[in-house]
Amino acid sequence: MIKKNLSLIALVLLVTPACARKAVLAEPADPTGDDPKYVRAGVPDLLPQLLKETVLHYGFDDATLTQHDTIALRRLADQMREQPWASIRIAGHCDERGTAEYNLALGQRRADAARSYLIKLGIAPSAVESITFGEEVPLIEAETEEAFAENRRAEFGAAPLELFGFLVDQN
Repeated sequence: MIKKNLSLIALVLLVTPACARKAVLAEPADPTGDDPKYVRAGVPDLLPQLLKETVLHYGFDDATLTQHDTIALRRLADQMREQPWASIRIAGHCDERGTAEYNLALGQRRADAARSYLIKLGIAPSAVESITFGEEVPLIEAETEEAFAENRRAEFGAAPLELFGFLVDQN
């Protein structure tokens, strides 16, 4: 009797793994090096591309949003409402005219203007970080009016992920 029960248990143990579900492995990383496309219920993540495309330009010694800027920020806010877990960073920049200290403050006012507008549109303050680079990171290194105009900007990107006080590499 014991021998028969052991044989039955052995048979069950041999057959059971064959019936188990197979683990689904994640797809390999994109070999082209493009950013990963995150999906939720089959909907692609449009936020990374929208962040890259959104650049606000300002007038000389100005941090005022234009009508074009508010339209771009409304599109960004709409996408962020679809992804309430997302956090972004707005970086304010200036041209090289003015002192370094003044340009750092002006860059911060530019980033803060965009941040305030997003918060006014209902985005959580904790989801939008604003920083300044002043004149330190020019887009175009030239002393022409066109270069100055391109360098007076606010750029958008994903905020770095921080867990337990440590930055997490998202690449």
